[in-house]
Amino acid sequence: MFYGEKLKDLRELHGLSRKELAHKINVSEQALWQYENQYTVPKFEIINEFKKIFFVKPQFFYTDPFIKPVVDIECIAYRADDRDSRKKAKMEITYINFINYFISTFEKVLTSPDHSLHSLRKTIETHIYQNQLETTDFKMTIKQAASLARRHLAITENKELLYKLELSGIYILEKNMGLTIDAYSTWTKNNIPFIILGTTKKSSVRRNFDFAHELGHLLLHRHIDMDSLDNEEHRRIEKEANDFASFFLLPEDDFIQDFNLISKKSNPDSYIELKMKYHVSIAALENRAYKLKLLTYEENRYFYSALNRMKYRVVEPLDADIPIVKPGKIRAMLTIILDNHLLILDNLLEDYSIELPFLESLIGIDDDILKKYIGQTRTDYFADNIVNLF
Repeated sequence: MFYGEKLKDLRELHGLSRKELAHKINVSEQALWQYENQYTVPKFEIINEFKKIFFVKPQFFYTDPFIKPVVDIECIAYRADDRDSRKKAKMEITYINFINYFISTFEKVLTSPDHSLHSLRKTIETHIYQNQLETTDFKMTIKQAASLARRHLAITENKELLYKLELSGIYILEKNMGLTIDAYSTWTKNNIPFIILGTTKKSSVRRNFDFAHELGHLLLHRHIDMDSLDNEEHRRIEKEANDFASFFLLPEDDFIQDFNLISKKSNPDSYIELKMKYHVSIAALENRAYKLKLLTYEENRYFYSALNRMKYRVVEPLDADIPIVKPGKIRAMLTIILDNHLLILDNLLEDYSIELPFLESLIGIDDDILKKYIGQTRTDYFADNIVNLF
């Protein structure tokens, strides 16, 4: 039996409309709709075209669907420029459904530490609820939540942020989402948090702010229907996540103490040492200082005038020197599994009728890391292929 829903899942996973995929395989859009809704079965030549485009085996379409929906569109925190793109939203929902399934498959053969971010979120939600009864100053609530999160995650230096986030239970992945999406975050229905980064080239410090911004969404906005927000409401939500990131990365007391050592507050070059310490952009450092009233309005205006004149808006000093840290949790998990023969890669690909490039693209592993595991067999003492030496 041909399962049209699996074809639809693959199409949405790759961000293709029916019209775009129909053009690629030289059929009508109506014909593709009929395949997906199982009114007709595509010819074998068409199946082969799907195989080439999606890196799956022909039998993929003839085996029971295994992907289950674990996230809804209202749970995804997009940046403002991308909120109106339903096509992208479908693509990312399908992506989360796929990656969540395979991560769950990997986790079944490992004993993972408890995901502490879930308990942190519940603590902060309780804290927010209590504060809303006592005060209308939500900005102070965000500040307290950021301080609580920094302590809970045991952040001593911002350069370790990615590692600490992955340790807390967040799955962080990189994928190509176009030029307009920096990152997004979501909780699945089984309370697994994800942060997805775009592959647009950004400096390490700007990515750090993205991490903290998405952490703010995960901790503050779990129960907000992101899909129903109007533009003004969405700007408010984004501002709250930005405030959280600023409070989280630049704790007030420490930051004020360090900032007071700067002699020329309106000179962007005076912030280079702070940038090295906090792994935050020069612009974000000055913005935090200005909101703390450590600069006058005139100093703030002169700072941004100098920032433009020195062409620091896009590229700042140290951007090329501070290394970009890549997510490593899923790569490490899969390496442990395959090195210890807890799963056999060939069996995994066969079970799901997928090809290696499909898995590599899905989990964001490149550089031929997985190729060495092709052809691997079990070598434990209970296998049938152990040769008796005596």
